[in-house]
Amino acid sequence: MNALGLASAAGLGVGLGVITSVVPAVINVSIVDAAAAGRSRFALGIGLGGAAADAIQAGLAFAGVGGVVLARPELVRALSIAAAIAIAGFAVATWRRRRPAARRGPPDDTAGVARGTATGFALTLLNPAVLAAWAAVAAAAWPHAAPLEAAVIAAGVGIGSALWFTLLGRWIRRIRPDHPALAAIPRVALVLLVAIAIAGVVRAL
Repeated sequence: MNALGLASAAGLGVGLGVITSVVPAVINVSIVDAAAAGRSRFALGIGLGGAAADAIQAGLAFAGVGGVVLARPELVRALSIAAAIAIAGFAVATWRRRRPAARRGPPDDTAGVARGTATGFALTLLNPAVLAAWAAVAAAAWPHAAPLEAAVIAAGVGIGSALWFTLLGRWIRRIRPDHPALAAIPRVALVLLVAIAIAGVVRAL
């Protein structure tokens, strides 16, 4: 693979990383909720963890491994249920944290990047729907990719995803503290996260 091919693979990966990350899925909802609560480092970590998991899922899909995993219904079902439980648990934990925080005033950002990264990574990597989506993208965008091509595309995806998630957190943090939208974000985020978890279980069953 020549330099032009590597550059094309990297550019495709970055573009796909940004485009696919714009969808209002688990990581976006979680980042918005955390950033609105003042937990900026946790929001950053969620984005970085989600981007890393996105890169792995994309790499598996472009390398052709994703299809092997998706061909096993029992594995997909187990992963879907595990992902749904993780999302629902995260939603409940976040809601419980926000309720007492509202009485104390703006919460301190004590969770940190490391905890956020672990959370974002787990929420994304466990979800077979993400792998299925990347498998479809790989089949359409770059079928039969060589291992090096798949690795370069995956790296680009991670960079593109991290770029979008970081910008999203920054935009939310710029909203003035007294904006009415900030009061509604926790409730909307809870509803969306629970809906995503339920949808995952329905697909699995």
